[in-house]
Amino acid sequence: MNKLLVLIFFIGLTISASAEKKTPTEKAKGKTEEMQQNLQLSTEQHKKIYDINLKTYTSIAEYDATDPGKKLKKKQKEIAQVLREKQFKKILTTSQYKKYKDIKKKEKEQEKKLKK
Repeated sequence: MNKLLVLIFFIGLTISASAEKKTPTEKAKGKTEEMQQNLQLSTEQHKKIYDINLKTYTSIAEYDATDPGKKLKKKQKEIAQVLREKQFKKILTTSQYKKYKDIKKKEKEQEKKLKK
């Protein structure tokens, strides 16, 4: 009986963990909507930002599928984000980009606090 309960518990954890993984499309939609709310993107900006986010998240997912080591995975993600930031800078207005950078800075600070 105890073994059965433990097995059911682990099956539940596995299903729960797999349900939390989002596709690149879902991630791109979520990130773009977040940016829409924070930056009041125009229709044209929204489409361009979504395309960039989708391309970035797809690239990261494809690279992750090759099962790179932890350091390589982190480095590839950093490179993809730098490239994405450069594209954002071309699409966003100066004030939107500044606000975007301020939000990113606050998010990083919050991450650091959570890691402590």
